[in-house]
Amino acid sequence: MPRIPELAQRDRFVRRAVSQVRVLTLADEEFASVPSQKLPGRTVQLFWSSEIEAKRWAKALTGDDGLQAIPLQTFVVDILPGIGAAKGLAGTDWVSDPIEAEIDPTDLILRLKTESLTELARGMVAKGEVYLVAGEDGPMVQASTQKPNRHASTAEVLAVFSSRADAERHMKRTGGKNIIADPIADFLASTLPWAQQRGHGISLEPIPGAGPLEVPASDVAARLTAS
Repeated sequence: MPRIPELAQRDRFVRRAVSQVRVLTLADEEFASVPSQKLPGRTVQLFWSSEIEAKRWAKALTGDDGLQAIPLQTFVVDILPGIGAAKGLAGTDWVSDPIEAEIDPTDLILRLKTESLTELARGMVAKGEVYLVAGEDGPMVQASTQKPNRHASTAEVLAVFSSRADAERHMKRTGGKNIIADPIADFLASTLPWAQQRGHGISLEPIPGAGPLEVPASDVAARLTAS
């Protein structure tokens, strides 16, 4: 069970990474990992959200404060899955304390996607509309990828997109008939209540290429209203 300092360190990293749309690691990748302090035989890849902290530890570990910035999308789509496939862990804002945040990559991906929902909602509100894939009878729903789906009372979700291009790609994969450009006001007043009444969750992709995240319709409404 992670301790409170570890959780605070992890959550701070997640907030900063999403806000700055990047993370940092050592320029010399040979020194960018350490043995796990908790799981023998496992390796922890080191990342930071603060440039000041990252330079300090780069200097301590390598004698040089050189860093490389990793775009958030690359971190979530490519690097973290690779670490997970190698049975590694992510060290978030590593400071060499006896109690370190050693995070499972899958858990970190989920947290970064969830934190990114607020920025996605802001972008949707600024654009003024969202995009849905429609079939013969209106908006299409799809099978949930969560088992069980704790965000819906049915096994189906409504996919919502922030760009028409993403909606069109989804339409080609799912056999939809057309794209609905749904103004935010209508989406809040009609579409989300419709989904909620039918027990459908909402599927969003807050980080492009990282896969969908399923959330309750009420959560989407609250984020859009707050934006």
